[in-house]
Amino acid sequence: SILYQEFLFDFVKREGGWKQFLQYSQREGHSVSFLEKLRNRNHTCVVPICCDVHWTILVRKFVADSWTIFYIDSISQGSDARMKKWHDLFKDDDLFSGTGIKTKIIPQRELECGARVCLHGLCYALSSRNAKEIGQQLQRIPDLAVRSRNLVSRICMDGNWSHQGWLTSIIGTPKPAITSRINHH
Repeated sequence: SILYQEFLFDFVKREGGWKQFLQYSQREGHSVSFLEKLRNRNHTCVVPICCDVHWTILVRKFVADSWTIFYIDSISQGSDARMKKWHDLFKDDDLFSGTGIKTKIIPQRELECGARVCLHGLCYALSSRNAKEIGQQLQRIPDLAVRSRNLVSRICMDGNWSHQGWLTSIIGTPKPAITSRINHH
């Protein structure tokens, strides 16, 4: 199941890093349920990041016998620097630990970075396929930019991640995706 908290990246950034965010959350009693669920190997954590008007996404998932953190970015120029920035910000040997992997995705061709990373994030979070297989399957889908934007539009209208029939070959037919959405004030 998917574990998601709105504006997590912004809160971590505001506090000066992951460890400071944990201290703040424990002291103030915020995000307690979310943080407890991060330890559960059955939960996949999705972290949307908007920085300098560009969207990227982290997907933290238990793969085989360890945590993997996929970094998804639809623009290759500057991607290494953006990945290093999130890695330094979320540096932790405990709760948000894992091997960071910068995934190769189909580059955006239009102003679609948010839609593109949401699509790829959904696929990485829900699919049991490996990164290469996901990429190969996505390359076979026609009108990916339009479909990505429609996916995000539907998510915004419905208020949750909803199954799209055209993704069945990649993710199967998932159970309800979001089990915990915790707002932080």
